[in-house]
Amino acid sequence: MTVAEAADRGQHGWVVLDSELAHEEVVGDFVLDGLEQGDCVLLAGMGARDENVRRRLQRAGVELSASPDRGPATLRAVPPDPAALVASVDSALDDGFPGVRFSGAITEPGTSPFEPIVDELARTRPLTVLCPYLRSLLGPGQETALDHLHDDRVHAPAAYDDDAFRLSCRGEALRLTGELDGSNTEALRAVLAATAGQDGDSRVWDVSGLHFLDVSAADALVAAAGPPPGLTVRGATPLLGRLVTAVAADSPDAEVRVRTAPHTEGPVA
Repeated sequence: MTVAEAADRGQHGWVVLDSELAHEEVVGDFVLDGLEQGDCVLLAGMGARDENVRRRLQRAGVELSASPDRGPATLRAVPPDPAALVASVDSALDDGFPGVRFSGAITEPGTSPFEPIVDELARTRPLTVLCPYLRSLLGPGQETALDHLHDDRVHAPAAYDDDAFRLSCRGEALRLTGELDGSNTEALRAVLAATAGQDGDSRVWDVSGLHFLDVSAADALVAAAGPPPGLTVRGATPLLGRLVTAVAADSPDAEVRVRTAPHTEGPVA
């Protein structure tokens, strides 16, 4: 099951993640899918991860600010206290949202103390839950036990993930998350190999999760675009878009189309 399917079904799901970048990508998908469907999204225990999710939403053009004109906040931080979650969910429903999504960050070994609370809430309220467990914190046999605690398991495979850069697929697109520079040769090889394996008429990269791209990496990526039908780069910050466009201009045989994100500059070098 995918993240989008979990959101559509409104159930109590879970996922095993291999890195912080996987968390950023998968929880970010879950949040974005929920907001696009008009739900209120509650996040617990995020800490510094909250900024990554908000940056992702900003690049997607999502407006999060609450005001009298826009109505109640659609993304809310909730206390890392399972006993307080019922009130947070009911408050969102009282504000008129058709449904509520709940996720966050599980940073301690063992089963999250939220599990029994969210299981009951998912049965009695229009609540969709995604419980993100880091593989490094799971003990022997715990995956089997967690399967029994949840309605469904979300699968989030990666073609490459070294916790500095992550490459995965969603639909037709290759998704680049994290930092990519010319010194990370293994990551570059993974991108080039995956690009070569894409269908000739649908070579698409989603770079909305890319935090950093240097010139040497951009040069290698543009070289992979090749002649028509070439490559579409979507979700780029304006700054990253300018870098890729400038590099492509020096490679007349490569056809690259850049679709920039609605907001936010991003670091390139």
